Amino acid sequence: MELVSAQAMVIEVLQRASSQNPEILKPAEVKLREWETQPGFYTVLFNIISSHSTDLNVRWIAVLYFKNGVDKYWRKNAPNAISDQEKATLRQSLISNFREPVNQIALQLAVLVSKVARFDCPREWPELFPTLLQGVESADLLVQHRALLTLHHVVKAISSKRLPGDRRLFQDFTSNIYTFILHLWNNFTESFLRDIAQNASSEAITANLEKALLTLRILRKLTVFGFYKPHENQDCMCFLKVIFDRARTSLECRK
Repeated sequence: MELVSAQAMVIEVLQRASSQNPEILKPAEVKLREWETQPGFYTVLFNIISSHSTDLNVRWIAVLYFKNGVDKYWRKNAPNAISDQEKATLRQSLISNFREPVNQIALQLAVLVSKVARFDCPREWPELFPTLLQGVESADLLVQHRALLTLHHVVKAISSKRLPGDRRLFQDFTSNIYTFILHLWNNFTESFLRDIAQNASSEAITANLEKALLTLRILRKLTVFGFYKPHENQDCMCFLKVIFDRARTSLECRK
């Protein structure tokens, strides 16, 4: 698929696919099904998703089709599988920018990254976690939030893998990242509680609360699936002791 000329054509069909009129919708869906096995189609979709000036409905449908395509065509042995070259380009593009302004699209992109990670991480995508952690440490609050959101969904996806080799890899990953995530959770939780005590703006309170919740969800997966003997890990036991105090303090904020 020739990318420059194809993008405008794909946008037009995606617009039709968002129609409530079945006479417009059905032919658009047929055309998209024809394209989903064409080389370069998912690169075009990603370019559309990344264009913040493009109509939101078009971007939304594009990211949904991309997700479906990963499910159907990302495996190497899948019929009409996406080529290794295109997959390499897409992997690089997916973690090149954490500045998506629309929450709904950011969530779908995070899920999309997690789907790819479940297939390719760590062997085919060794740069994924270093890039995510770099984003989490960013001073840009939007970048930090989007990177945390993506990390949460990636950890959720790979923690569900059950083969012994995959579980060992996740345990190794947990041992490398747990202390860092625990530290982040403490900082975000303390910032949230401090914002409440100081009557900070609702935007500041919400931002720190969201990041505290994301890191808490990451810690949950790491704690449950990342340790063979959690009681022998000092940080893990510290988290399990502190969580109840944090929960009580947070509940008191509702009064």
